[in-house]
Amino acid sequence: MLPDISSPLIFSSCTVRVTPGPTDVVIAIVGELDMADADKVAKILVDAADGDRATVSLELSGLTFADSSAVKAIVLGAQAAARRGLAYELVNPTARVQRLLEVTGLAGTMTIVNSD
Repeated sequence: MLPDISSPLIFSSCTVRVTPGPTDVVIAIVGELDMADADKVAKILVDAADGDRATVSLELSGLTFADSSAVKAIVLGAQAAARRGLAYELVNPTARVQRLLEVTGLAGTMTIVNSD
């Protein structure tokens, strides 16, 4: 179950803020998501899917770098949401992250929302 997080979680290469709403939970990642922190972030994403919100939104506008371990974390979150029948969306990915999603094929399999 996702803990009640009122302040950001500061890891070695990124900061994660979890904001539960009435129908969704928004997980915002700022900085770089690589092998140093990907397992911790994956756990947060999987735990978010175990909550009682209908949508898990991954806010990526502040994500400046992502590698294959970040892709794995995103996929693990998506799989957990799918098992629960929840919506899972990637919101405002930066151009660099959008390119990674396209190269890996994830852009065609996940909901990407650009609210700008």
